[in-house]
Amino acid sequence: TEAATVRARVLWLVAGRLIISTTLLGSATLLQFTVPGVFPVDPFFFLIGLTYGLSVVYLSMLKYVERHPWLVNAQLWIDVLLVSAFILVTGGISSDFSSLYLLPIIAATIIRSRSGGLQVAALSACGYFAIVASQYVSVEQFPLWVAREPDLPAVRFAQYVAATNVCGFVGVALLAGSLAEGLRSADARLVDASAAMADLRAFNAHVIDSLVSGLVTADAQWRVLTFNRAASTITGVSSEA
Repeated sequence: TEAATVRARVLWLVAGRLIISTTLLGSATLLQFTVPGVFPVDPFFFLIGLTYGLSVVYLSMLKYVERHPWLVNAQLWIDVLLVSAFILVTGGISSDFSSLYLLPIIAATIIRSRSGGLQVAALSACGYFAIVASQYVSVEQFPLWVAREPDLPAVRFAQYVAATNVCGFVGVALLAGSLAEGLRSADARLVDASAAMADLRAFNAHVIDSLVSGLVTADAQWRVLTFNRAASTITGVSSEA
């Protein structure tokens, strides 16, 4: 059913979120051993722990997602906020994690179709622009735990990077949305074809059962294969007609 499909997709979303968080946690731990001080440890690990905690909450609300669709939207929006926080603490415009925005965008297109993906892409673009703009407008106002480069890239370069990322967000939303809608259309056609075959099979059985004189089927060599006679069926008969 549609409700079971939505629950399955949300479950995959939660599982994917946990896998990514675990990967980030392992990578961050390894970096701290090899290159200490590369980024602020406390907020980074706090965000990963927060992601784990939210995943537990999402699992507890899994049975309500089909009746309250806003719960799925809230998960996707919170994912965008978490990605923005990861980018903020790892350098903003210089962060290597801007591609993480693509994950909630793709998830939104799978669960909420193309329109949902475009909404999440727009929210991601706003969050990324806000981070980059705040770095160049008021660097001194950043909290102490936010990582920042001593020398920010040139404004032109920052504009280019931000525009490239935003175009990537929208492009991925459109492409993933097209693929998701194609899969949904194929699934719908498959369901319709299965229903048509079931109806045809039932109609065929009804016609055969309604015959009074019986029905004989034979192969190309005129050997009798089946013989139906007034509701009694003999199969496997092999004799010359």
